[in-house]
Amino acid sequence: MSLRYRLAAMCLIMALLPAIPLALLVNNLLQKSFDIGLNETVSGALESAVVVTRGRLKQFQLGFEKEAGAVLSPLSTLRADSTRLASLLSDRAAFGSIEGFILSPQGGGPAPEDPAFREIPPPLRGFLSHPSFVDKINNRSVIKRVPLANGSPGLTFYETEDRALQLALWAPPPTTFPQRLLLYGPIDPEFLIHARNLLSGRQLFAQLRLEQEILGKSFFYPFIIIYGIILLLSLSLAFFMAERLGAPIRDLVWATNAVAEGDWQLHLKRKTGGEIGRLIAGFNQMVGRLDAQRHRLIDMEKMASWREMARHLAHEIKNPILPIRLTVQEMKDQYTGENPDYRELLSESVRIVDDELNHLQKLVREFSSFAKMPGLSLSAGDINKLVRDVSKLYPQAEITVHAGAQPLEAVFDPDQIRRVLVNLFDNSLSVVPGGRKAAIDIALAEREDRVTINFSDNGPGIPLSSVSRIFDPYYTTRRGGTGLGLALVKNIMLLHGGSIEVESKVDEGATFIISLPRNGPEWNKQPDSRYPAATCSGEHDLAYNKHEINDFNT
Repeated sequence: MSLRYRLAAMCLIMALLPAIPLALLVNNLLQKSFDIGLNETVSGALESAVVVTRGRLKQFQLGFEKEAGAVLSPLSTLRADSTRLASLLSDRAAFGSIEGFILSPQGGGPAPEDPAFREIPPPLRGFLSHPSFVDKINNRSVIKRVPLANGSPGLTFYETEDRALQLALWAPPPTTFPQRLLLYGPIDPEFLIHARNLLSGRQLFAQLRLEQEILGKSFFYPFIIIYGIILLLSLSLAFFMAERLGAPIRDLVWATNAVAEGDWQLHLKRKTGGEIGRLIAGFNQMVGRLDAQRHRLIDMEKMASWREMARHLAHEIKNPILPIRLTVQEMKDQYTGENPDYRELLSESVRIVDDELNHLQKLVREFSSFAKMPGLSLSAGDINKLVRDVSKLYPQAEITVHAGAQPLEAVFDPDQIRRVLVNLFDNSLSVVPGGRKAAIDIALAEREDRVTINFSDNGPGIPLSSVSRIFDPYYTTRRGGTGLGLALVKNIMLLHGGSIEVESKVDEGATFIISLPRNGPEWNKQPDSRYPAATCSGEHDLAYNKHEINDFNT
C-alpha cells in the first residue's frame, strides 16, 4: 500500500474510532433530556393546573349566571308600562361581575345573509345596531353555552369564542315586555392569558410525549448526517495532505533509485516548504556534491594513471640518453681523417643528435615534474594579492584584474597556485597571433564558501572538439608543446579540492574558470593529514602517502 493510502486510512480510522461511542452518547443525552422534561411529575402538574384553571373558569361563569339571575328576578314582575325598569337597571352596584347591559326592541336586526354577522347567533343580531355591542364583540365569534346551574327562566347564555366576554340574553314575550335585555361581563384578561398559556403548554407536552421517539430520531439523524459530512471532508483533507506529503517522498525514492543506477545529473524540483522542502534541497545538494566528488575521484584516478605512465616514460627515456650522448661524442672525437666534407657532416650530425637529446632531457624533466605529486604546504593567504603579484611578471600583456579592495582570504598553497597562474599566463601568451598584443582579463569573486577566478584571453580560442580533452596529459594543439601544462594545472586544483573548467568560442578567446574552497580541501580539516586519501571503485587505489611521493621522485 502506498504512503498516500496508508495516511488516508490512518486518518479515516482516527475519525471513525469516536463515532460509535459518540453516537451512543448523543442518543443517551437526548433520551435523558426528554425524560427530564417529559416525566409523570410534570404531566401530573400540568393536569392539576388545567383542572384548577377550568374550575376557576367555571366559578367565573357560575358567578355571572347568578348575578344575571339576580338582575332578572325583579324584572320578571314588571309590565310593559312599568316605570321601575330604569331605576332598577341603573343600580350598577348590584350587578357585581356584570359590566353593563344593552336594551334592544323585540325583533329586527341585520339580515342573516350579511357576511359580517354570520358569526353572531341570530338572537343577538338585533343588538348590532348598538355601538357598545359591536365594540365589545370586536369581530369575535359568539357561541351559545349551556348554563352551569338552574338559572332564571328566560335567560340564554352566550360567550365569545375566546371566553373573554360572557353574555346573558333576556327575551320575554313582546306582550309581557317590549324590549330585550343583554347583560355582559368580562372575565379577568390576565387569568385568560395564563389559562391559554397553560393549555398551549399542555398540548405541547402531550404532543412531545406522543412524538418522543420521532423527536429523538429527528435530533439523532442530523447529528449522524453532519458527522458523516465532516467525516467526508476530513477524508478528503486526509487524501490531500497525504498526497502533499507522499508525492515528494515518492519523488525522493524514485530519485534515489535513479541516482543509484547512475543518473548523477538528476535534480528534483522543490514544490513544497518545511521539512520536506529542506529534505529535497539537501538531497539535491548531496547529489551535486557526490557527482562533483565522483568526477574528482575519476580525474584523480586518471591523473594517477598518467603519472605512473609519465614516471615509466621518464625512467625509460632518461637511461639511454647519456650513453647515446657519449657514444656520438666519442665517434666525433675518434675520427682522425682529413676529409673535410665528412668531418663537417659528422659535426652536423653530432649537433643534431645533441639537440634532440636536449629535447628528450627536457621531456624527461617535464615527465618527472608531472609524475611527482606536489606536496601542498597550505596556509591562509590573499588570493587577490597573489594574482596581482603574478600579473606584474608579464608587462608585455595588457592585464586587467577585477577584484575588490578588500583581501580575498583563502587556505591554499601559494607556490602551487602561483604555478597554476604562471601556466595559464604562458598558455595565453603563446596562443596570441604575432602582431597582436595579448589582452588578459581576470575576475575574482567570492561565492558562498568558494573563491572563483575567471581567466580570459583574446587568443584564437579552443576548437569545440578539443575542449573536452584540453586537460588530458600529452594532448596539445600547439606545435612543440608537451601537453602537460594544463594537466599539471588540473592536478594541482584537484589536490586543493577545487576544479578548473574552460569555456571557449573560436576566434573569441578562452575563459578558464577556477574554483577553490575557502577553507582548503576536505582532507586538510582532519588532524595530521597533509595529503588526501581517496578510494575509487575502479582498479586503481588513489591512497597517496609520502612513500608514494618518494617513489615518484626516484
